Order: sequence, then C-alpha cells, then structure tokens
Amino acid sequence: MQAKAPAGEDSTTAVVDSVLGALMTVGRSMRQRVAGDDLDPGLFWLLKNIAAEGPLRVTELAGCTNLDTSTVSRHVAQLHRAGLVERTPDPDDGRAHRLQLTDTGRSRLHDAFERRRTLLRRALGSWEADDVAELDRLLGRFVSDIDDLAAERENA
Repeated sequence: MQAKAPAGEDSTTAVVDSVLGALMTVGRSMRQRVAGDDLDPGLFWLLKNIAAEGPLRVTELAGCTNLDTSTVSRHVAQLHRAGLVERTPDPDDGRAHRLQLTDTGRSRLHDAFERRRTLLRRALGSWEADDVAELDRLLGRFVSDIDDLAAERENA
C-alpha cells in the first residue's frame, strides 16, 4: 500500500511534472535543427560556450558544458575540420591549446541563434508584452535558483 502524500504535495508534484515536461519540450525544440540549419545542435552548444567563455582548453569546455572530455574532444575535432574553431597555443602551458571561434564559426553561430530567435518570436508573437516580460523575469529567477542549487551540489 502506498503512503498518502501530505496535503498539497500532489498538486506540487503535478506542477513540477508540468514544468519538467515544458522544459523538456522547449529544450528539444531548441536542440532540433531549425529550417535552414546546417549546424548540428550538439556542435551549436559547444560553439555557444566557446563564444561566451573562450578561448578555452578542451578540458575547460568539457567542464562548462558538463560533458565528458573525450566527447568534447571528438566534437572539437569536427568543429576544427569544418573551420569553425581554431586552436591556439596556451600561453600558460606550451603543451596545451586553447579554442576560439573563427570568423566562419562566429557567423554560423550567429545564424543558428537568429533562427532560434525567430522561432521564439513567432511562439511569443500573440502574447501581451507584459506577459513576455513576466516570463523573462520568472525564467531568470528560475535559472538563478537552479544555478545556486548546482553550485551547492558541487561544493557539498
């Protein structure tokens, strides 16, 4: 026999499940190729992080994307062959390299972001401006709380 949940827990679980489902749907939409995309969604994520945090070592890129170093190395080799990133010597360690976007990589990343912005603009097109602003505020708060929890887990 299953124990009865405390009052309010069933509704909280339902809301959490709903939010989880929504996040998974949005995440899937953002990871899928958008019309006109020729950039693999996984590579898009790496390019985005290199642009935001770079120049980075492969190990640093793996850390900031929460991916295995060997996985990141394989993807970086693809990015390098495609001319989207370049390796430069690490000034702190002559044996290591740092990754940065090439002009082509920056352009492809910009185009991929623009296609996703267009998708979001279309999805939010019928919303009132105040509702869009409230969504932005709440998502910002949510992401901050998630980041705080992740930091607590890392420091525990």
